Amino acid sequence: MTKGEHIKAVWFRVDLYIINVLVVLLAGAVGAAIMNWMNSAERTLLVARFPVVRAEERAACTREFSSQINGLKSTLAAREEMDKRTAADVADMKTLMQTTNELAAYTLRFLGDRARVNDQRTAAMLKQTKEAAAAASAAQKTTATVEQKVTDVAVKTDEAASTVQAVSKKLDTAVRPALPAKPWAGAR
Repeated sequence: MTKGEHIKAVWFRVDLYIINVLVVLLAGAVGAAIMNWMNSAERTLLVARFPVVRAEERAACTREFSSQINGLKSTLAAREEMDKRTAADVADMKTLMQTTNELAAYTLRFLGDRARVNDQRTAAMLKQTKEAAAAASAAQKTTATVEQKVTDVAVKTDEAASTVQAVSKKLDTAVRPALPAKPWAGAR
């Protein structure tokens, strides 16, 4: 067998395998090219959309943080307003405390004046009480004679009461008349 025939014989046995391998490689290359083309189209869409998505994210973040900043600014303004009101309230309290101190001083002066007046009244009442006690001791002497007369009348009244009691006892123990033998009409 010559060299050429030998190559033909080997080729005839291997050619089916090589052709099958080449077909498979060709199909794989075509599939890879198609997948690359599809991925590149999707990739270009995504890359084209990046600026839009970034702008949307930036706008959303800007809105969120600007609302938070505005909330903090309004909270700060409210606190400043509250601080102003607190300062005004403290000033009002200081004036009220001054007014209260003046009122307390006036009240103490008034109570002192009233205590002096009460002391004067008490002294006048003590003087009147002493005068009344002297008058009562003078009246007591006349009361003693009146009491003697009242005692005499009381003794006489006791004697009359004991006499009445004795008569009452005698009436209680008196004999009662006998009842008739025949009962009267209402006893039936």
